[in-house]
Amino acid sequence: MIDIFVFGIAIIIAAELFLITLVLWLRSSCPWLITWLDRSPKIDPRGLDAFMEHGWDAELGWIRKPNTQHNETGRDGVQTSYHLDQNGARLNPGFENRAIDILAYGDSYTFARQVNDDETWPHILSKQLDVNVANFGVGNYGLDQALLRLEREYEKYPAKIVIIGVVPETICRIHAVWKHFSEYGNTFAFKPRFILNGSQLELFRNVINTRDKYSRIEEYYDTLAQHDYFYHRKFCRDLFTFPFTFSLIRNWQRNSALILKALADRLNITKDAAFISVMNRNIDMTVELFDCPECTDLFARICHRFKNFCDTHDAKPVLVMMPQLMDLMRIKDENHYYKDLLTKLSEDMTVIDLAPALLASGAPEDLYINDYYGGHLSKLGNEVAAKTVAQACSDMQIHMRT
Repeated sequence: MIDIFVFGIAIIIAAELFLITLVLWLRSSCPWLITWLDRSPKIDPRGLDAFMEHGWDAELGWIRKPNTQHNETGRDGVQTSYHLDQNGARLNPGFENRAIDILAYGDSYTFARQVNDDETWPHILSKQLDVNVANFGVGNYGLDQALLRLEREYEKYPAKIVIIGVVPETICRIHAVWKHFSEYGNTFAFKPRFILNGSQLELFRNVINTRDKYSRIEEYYDTLAQHDYFYHRKFCRDLFTFPFTFSLIRNWQRNSALILKALADRLNITKDAAFISVMNRNIDMTVELFDCPECTDLFARICHRFKNFCDTHDAKPVLVMMPQLMDLMRIKDENHYYKDLLTKLSEDMTVIDLAPALLASGAPEDLYINDYYGGHLSKLGNEVAAKTVAQACSDMQIHMRT
């Protein structure tokens, strides 16, 4: 009897050691397998120096710095480049010396990653309308950050039409204050967020707003965890802690599938299976939040703040929803999970959903780039976006002239 008991204990210990070894081995190629090490990740000082110099912003978290440029190589070896002008807007070739007529704020889909300066939809929109569209998009921005930047900068760059363009995943981004809790490993990305207090929006300002605070994150950890939607709902659930076997069982569906896909990728049986799994799970969470009344209420009230700001400055607000490829595929399968919210918002402001135009423009794979960032719009995709937005802006310009 004792021998059986000892044998059983030995099996349990061996299984635990094997699982620990496996997870730690896979982490280097699959950073989404998070462990106790990720609860308080070490901040690389050299990486932080580069971030502070090239992207940090005390109020918004991060930003693109004026008079900078960068070359990118896509997954298929395609070379592209982008340039920022003296205002911190993306270069708009041929319109550099013209007054700003339209502002475009938003995330990387507004900035237009993985295409050149003369292939972005704000640039194409400039050519179609013969006006200067200033592109202030910033990668990984939420609707909240885009709006806060607009409010901060509008007096310097006033315009009669203001566009905020975001991906559906922005409903997740507006619920985050430390992206590491939802995008594991994104340890430099701290941000502000709006919080609903009854029917009122309250701004929770960026906590890590000086360089020295990056070395003292533990002091602010509880505050960050309290105000980040994903800390308990995602981060803690996914965390491998001792015993690892219990962590595996506790979140079996997610962790077992991710381990198997990461292992297949590591052994070159598959390619990017783990990444695709993570992206699909992110879309699942986006769908879940669009089905949450409290979450959509926050989204709607941020949009109302955007509208009220524009009304105060005699400008016309335009919200553009730009689905990622995985969003579009689900919409194509008749799961248009953000449609009802946009329909409601359109009662008070101009709202453009790019999904119908993209679906009507040919094979979806031609409209997106197979890149490292989840698939941004290709040159053709940017052309479709510009054409769709141009009609709404043209109608506004006619209305303002009359």
